[in-house]
Amino acid sequence: MKTIAIIGSCDTKYREVKFMKEQIEAEGISALVIDVATGPSPSCNYDVSRAEVVENAGKTWEELEPRTKGEKIGFMMEAAACYVEKLYKEGKIDGILSAGGLQNTVMATNAMKKLPIGFPKVMATTVACGKKTFDLVVGDKDIVVIPSICDFTGLNMVTKQIMANACACCVGMVKHAGKVLQKGKKPVVGVTLMGITNTGACAAVDELERLGVEVIGFHSTGVGGSIMEQMAADGLIDGILDLTVHEITSEYFKDKIGRSGFSYGEDAKYRLVKSVENKVPLVVSTGGLDFVDFAVNEFPPRMEERVYMLHNATMAHIKILPDEAEEVAKRMTDRLQKIDYPVKLLLPTEGMRHNTREGEELYYKEVDDTILRAMRENGNGNIEIITVPGNLDTKEWGIQAAHYMIDELRERGVIGDEIQY
Repeated sequence: MKTIAIIGSCDTKYREVKFMKEQIEAEGISALVIDVATGPSPSCNYDVSRAEVVENAGKTWEELEPRTKGEKIGFMMEAAACYVEKLYKEGKIDGILSAGGLQNTVMATNAMKKLPIGFPKVMATTVACGKKTFDLVVGDKDIVVIPSICDFTGLNMVTKQIMANACACCVGMVKHAGKVLQKGKKPVVGVTLMGITNTGACAAVDELERLGVEVIGFHSTGVGGSIMEQMAADGLIDGILDLTVHEITSEYFKDKIGRSGFSYGEDAKYRLVKSVENKVPLVVSTGGLDFVDFAVNEFPPRMEERVYMLHNATMAHIKILPDEAEEVAKRMTDRLQKIDYPVKLLLPTEGMRHNTREGEELYYKEVDDTILRAMRENGNGNIEIITVPGNLDTKEWGIQAAHYMIDELRERGVIGDEIQY
């Protein structure tokens, strides 16, 4: 019989975990309730006690109990993750589920993030509301998030329906899907894109697929790029065509003015890091490095000096300024300096996104020249610098980028002469 793990604080949420266990077992699936309570009250309705979770992490509950609330929560977060990972590796669970507020969400999703993409993970949470971002909840994993609508303070018509839906969601995945990602026989390439590089990137995707390569696109806003790099580090991706590195610009604004723009995610710090550490075949460019995206009511300083265009009614794309281009380019080249194996760097001559050619809304030659000059002067002999005429966001440019990716895969021994363009 298949088993779904339920993570819950069984001192305060004992009614909720009992309800979810009953819902799951009614569907012919076994349920394993794991207690992660850290409060002073006794727990009930669990299958795995908090003491067992703590002992698996090398301590006893008696050692942990006198600590502060924050210390206990911090330890239990890691202990629960360790215990869940152990259950997964032993083949004892087929899905994982939880429901709760902030503390339980952090506990449960920290454990869920230890499990591979494709493994069923469902979190019903109070955190999924308002302007809160999903970084805290999902990180770089495929956690299904269900808004709780109200707080989990016992069983009522709302909480019962939300939890029933969450249980049905997890049961459905366990019964009918829930397979961990596995590579097939084709070489796999990750390609980064966003709307402003979509034409060029999709042309590259089409060309790579025509040549027999499986391609996965990743949106360079938030966590897309870092998820791609983690998948490459995990051996699920054979090469990266990193056409769009826009997160680096958003990261700069977050550090500089305390506001990051729409496309920022905390995992931006991993861009051009994990893939490089694992020496993944890489062809990189500068797509999206030249602009930042802000809501029209949250514009950055110095707007009187800037050129910009509306992306929609609430969001604007703003060309960065020459001095900002110097600092953004330095962030990029600092990462390039750490590359210790052969990679290709493609530089466009007529813009790093759409609307940036002469006469268009975001044309600013000094900014583009500043970035391109820094790339050319990066000084790392492992980087082959290739000038590709035209604008990055064109079909012709994307096809050429795909061909350079094929060259890189062949030079690194990932593919042989069977793929010819």
